[in-house]
Amino acid sequence: MSSSRLLVSALLAALVAPGALAAAPPRRPRVDREAMREAIDAAATDDGHYASSASYTNFLESRLRHHAGDHRGSVDALRLALATDDGNPLLLTRLGEEYARLGDLSRAERELRKAVLRAPTYYPAHVLLGRVLMESKRFTRSRLHLRRAMTLKPREPEAYLVMAQLHMELGAPDEAVKVVEALAQALPGEASGYQRLGLALAARGDTARAERMLTEAAVRAPGDVEVLTTLAQLYEDTGRPALAEETLARALQRDPDSREVLLAAGRAALKADSVVRARAYFDRLLSLSSEPEIPVRVAFSYLAAREPSAAAEVLESARRGDPREPRLAYYAGLVHERMRRFSEAAVAFEGVPQESDVFADARVRRARSLSLVGEHSRALTLYRAALQDAPEDLDLRAQFARALERGGTPVRAEAVLREALEEGPSAALYDALAAMLHRQGRGDEALRLLRDAVSRAPRDEELLYVLGAAHERQGDVRGALARMRAVLAVSPDHAAALNFLGYLLAQAGQNLDEAERRVRRALELRPETGAYLDSLGWVYFRRGDYARAVEALERASALSPDEPVILEHLGDAYQRAARVDEAAAAWRRALEVLTLDPESAEPPEQRAALERKLKALPTRAPDR
Repeated sequence: MSSSRLLVSALLAALVAPGALAAAPPRRPRVDREAMREAIDAAATDDGHYASSASYTNFLESRLRHHAGDHRGSVDALRLALATDDGNPLLLTRLGEEYARLGDLSRAERELRKAVLRAPTYYPAHVLLGRVLMESKRFTRSRLHLRRAMTLKPREPEAYLVMAQLHMELGAPDEAVKVVEALAQALPGEASGYQRLGLALAARGDTARAERMLTEAAVRAPGDVEVLTTLAQLYEDTGRPALAEETLARALQRDPDSREVLLAAGRAALKADSVVRARAYFDRLLSLSSEPEIPVRVAFSYLAAREPSAAAEVLESARRGDPREPRLAYYAGLVHERMRRFSEAAVAFEGVPQESDVFADARVRRARSLSLVGEHSRALTLYRAALQDAPEDLDLRAQFARALERGGTPVRAEAVLREALEEGPSAALYDALAAMLHRQGRGDEALRLLRDAVSRAPRDEELLYVLGAAHERQGDVRGALARMRAVLAVSPDHAAALNFLGYLLAQAGQNLDEAERRVRRALELRPETGAYLDSLGWVYFRRGDYARAVEALERASALSPDEPVILEHLGDAYQRAARVDEAAAAWRRALEVLTLDPESAEPPEQRAALERKLKALPTRAPDR
C-alpha cells in the first residue's frame, strides 16, 4: 500500500462519519511507550521529506500528542515543525486534520488550501479539504476537490467514499449509488463503497437501496460481520425473520462468539416462531459471559416475544449463579412486574441492597407491588421511608396516596394530595386527585377543581390536558375534544394531546381524516409508541379498513405487550377480519391481564365487555 494511502486511511478512519470533524477533544491521558511506538510507526509511513531534524522531531511529537487525544498540543508541535519546514504539504495536511478534530473548520480549510497550492497533486490534502468543505456545507467546492482527488488516484477508494457521502448530504442517493458503482469499476472486488453506503442508507430508513448495496457488499466481502448484521436487521424490519436468522448464521460462521450477533440471531429466531433455535443462540450467549447485562438483554428479548416464563427463568438462573449482583434482582423484578406477577416482583426487588444505585427505585417498585397484592401495611411502610429520603418527589407522593386509597383510607389519601398541592401545585398532582375523586363518584367536584386550577394558569398545557382527560372520564366527549384543542392551541406539537384528540375523534366516528392526521403527527414526534399505534389502528378500524387496522394494532401490541386496551382492540380487528381464533386469543389474554391487574381496566367495566364478546363468538362443532 502506498504511503499516501496509509496517511489518508488514518485521516479518514474517524472522519468518514457525519459530524465527526466537530467532535470535542477528549481529556489527555498519560503518553506511554505503546503510543510512542505507534507514532513512530505512523511517521515512517508518511511520505514527504523534512527540511531539518527539528522539523521531524516536532512532527513525531505531534503524532504522540495526536494519539494521546491532545489535538491542541499536536497543533502546537506541527506549528513548530512548519517553522523550519514551511509549506510541507504533509505537515499542512496534518495541521488541517488537527484543526478539524478541534472543530475549527475555517482554520482547517486554510491550512489545507495552503497544502494544495504548494502541492497541487497531493491526494490526501484534496480528500481532506473536500471533507472539510462538505462539513461546512460548501458542497460545490467540496465536489471539485474530491473529483480532483479521484482523477489523481482513480483506484484509491477514500475520495469516492466522501463523494458518496456528499451526495447523501444533498439528498441524492441515486448519485451516491453511481459513485459507489464507479469505484467498483475502478477497483474490482472493492466492497467498502457498497458497505458504507448501504449502512448509511439503512440508518436513513432507505431500506430498498440499502438492501441492494449491502447484498452486493456481502457478495464482495462474504465474511464482513457488520454488513451481514445490518442486512439481517433490514430483513427483520421488513418482516422476513427467517431470512434475517439465516444471514446472522452466516455472520456466526465468521465470528461464532459475537455476543451482539448471537443476541440478534436469538431475537430473529423468536420472530420466526422458533423458541427452540432461539434458546440455542441465547444459551450460547449466556455461556460466554458472566456480565449481568447479558441475561437481562436475553430476558427482555423473550419478554418482547411474549415468552415471559422463559424471561423469568433466565433471570432467576442468573440470580442463582450470582446472588450478590443487585442488578439481576432489580431486572428480575422488572420482568415480573411487566408480567403482572406482583408478589414475585416484590420478592425480587427486596433482593436489591440499600447501597445499590437502583435501591431507591427498587424500593418504590416493591412498595407498589405489595400494595397491588393487598399487602397494604408493608407497602405504606416502604412508601413512608422513601418519602423521608425524597420528600420533594411529586410522583412518589401520588403513588403513596393511591396506596392509602387501596388500603381503605381514601380520606387520608385525599389529604396527602391536597397538602402536596398547597406546597407546590403541579399537573401530575391535580391529575392524581381528580382521578381519585372520579373513582369515589365525585367527578363533578374533580372538574370544578381542575377548572379552578386552569383559571389561574390558562396557558398551562399540562393542566389543560389533565382537564381534557377528566372530561373524557366523565363521558363528556365534546368537552374533552375542546380541551385537547385548547392544549394544541398553546402547544401545537403536544404529542399526547394530538394522540388523545385523534383517538377521541375515532371513537366518536367523527372527522376520521383529521383523526388520522393528528395521530400520525403524534407518531412523528414519538415514533414507535404503542398507545399511538393503537390509536392509528382504531382510526383504520372505524373506517372499515380491517387489514390495516390489524397491522397497526399488531405493531402496537408488540411495542406494548399485554396492554388490555390494545389487546381488546386487536381482538376486535381480528374478528372483523374473519380471524376468529386470533380474536378469541387476544380477548382471553386481555382478561388474563385484568385478572392479574384489575386497575389496568379502561374503562372500569372492560372485563364485562370482554366476557360478552367471547360469549358471542360462534362455537365450533367438535371434530368427528
